Amino acid sequence: MSLGERGERTRPDVVVIGGGVAGLSVAAALAPHARVQLLEREMLLASHASGHNAAIFRPLEHDETSAALARRSLAWLAELGEAPLLTQSGLLLPSSEPERVRQLAQHARAQSVQHVVLEHEELQRFEPTLVGGEARSGLFLPEGGVLDLHALTSRLAETARAHGAVLKTGAPVERIQLTGSSSPRVAGILLRDGTVLATEHVVIAAGAWSAALGGSANALLPLTPLRRHLVQLRAGALPGAVGRPIVWRLEDEIYYRPESGGLLASPCDATPWPAESPASDPAALDLLAHKLARLAPSLASSRVQRAWACLRTFAPDGELVAGEDPRIPGLHWLSGLGGRGMSVAPAAGELVARTILGGEAQPLADALSPRRVLCAAIPAR
Repeated sequence: MSLGERGERTRPDVVVIGGGVAGLSVAAALAPHARVQLLEREMLLASHASGHNAAIFRPLEHDETSAALARRSLAWLAELGEAPLLTQSGLLLPSSEPERVRQLAQHARAQSVQHVVLEHEELQRFEPTLVGGEARSGLFLPEGGVLDLHALTSRLAETARAHGAVLKTGAPVERIQLTGSSSPRVAGILLRDGTVLATEHVVIAAGAWSAALGGSANALLPLTPLRRHLVQLRAGALPGAVGRPIVWRLEDEIYYRPESGGLLASPCDATPWPAESPASDPAALDLLAHKLARLAPSLASSRVQRAWACLRTFAPDGELVAGEDPRIPGLHWLSGLGGRGMSVAPAAGELVARTILGGEAQPLADALSPRRVLCAAIPAR
C-alpha cells in the first residue's frame, strides 16, 4: 500500500522543505507513490546553492559513496526524459604530487569509474593552460562534465507536478511541529504566515537553513554552511576552449572550466557563514589569482568580469546526510551535500524517498544515515 492510499485525502503524506535540486529530487521520486507538498521559502525554485554553482558533474570523490550515487543520478535523470542534461567535456584532476594521482586512480578502479592517468608532458599537451605550473600528473575522468542547471531543476519539478505533487514557493517554514511528549514524532509544519499543515513525514532539504529547521523540532545536527566564491574570467583566446575539460586541482583546491567565451573559476574558499545570501569578498579574487599563478600561470592575469558567492553545507565528516532521524519518527534529512549536490542529489533523493516508502533496505543507507553524524558528535569518554 502506498502512502497516498492512507489517511485524509486532503493532507499531504510528505512535506519536503526546500526547492533546490535536493528537495526537488525527493519530491520527484516520491510523487508517484504518495501525496507530496514541497515548500520553498523564496519566490523561485533553486534560488540559492542549486542556482549559483558551477554545475560540475564529478563522477569521483575521495569518499566511498559519491561514485555510486553519481552513476545512479545519471541513470535516473536519463529515465525522466530524452534530452541530455550533461555535456561530458571531461574532468581533469591535476596534482603536483604524482602519488596522490596514483592513489585516486586506484580508487577510481575500485569504484568502476572510467579514468586515464596523464604524466607531466602528456598532461601539458592535453591541457595547455597547465604549462609552466606546478602540476606533475593528472587523472582524467571522461564521464565528468557540466550539467544544464535550468533543465535539471525544471525536469525534476515537471516530473513531481506530473504525479500530483504541489510545489509552493514564497512559503517559509517557521518550525516543524511534533506530537507526543515522551515519544515525540512529526505532526506537521507551521509556516511563517501562521498556516498549519498536518503531515506525518517531513523531509528537511533546505541547504544552509537545514540545521535551524532541525533545531525547531529539537533535532539539531552539526551542519555548517560555508561560503564559496565563483568568478567569471575573460581569459582571452583559449585554444579549443569550448571542448576543453574542467580542471580541478586535487591539493589546495581550485577549479576552472570554459564558460561564455571565457572561464568560470573558483578559488575553492570555505568560510563559515550564516544561513543567508552571502556577500562576495574581494579577497577571494586575490586568492584565485594566487592559486592560478601556481597551477595555470597564463590565466593568472585574466580580467574579472563578475564574481559572486554561494553557500555549501557540510556535515563534520564531509559526507551527505540522507535518511530518517533516529530521534524523531517521521523526520527525514537530505542535507550536507557540500559541493556534490549536482552530482549526487537525484540518487540521494531517490534513496530518501524509498526509505520513507519502506520495503527492502537501501544500499548506502547506513553510510549516509543521520545516526552516524549523531554518533560522531558525541565526545569520546
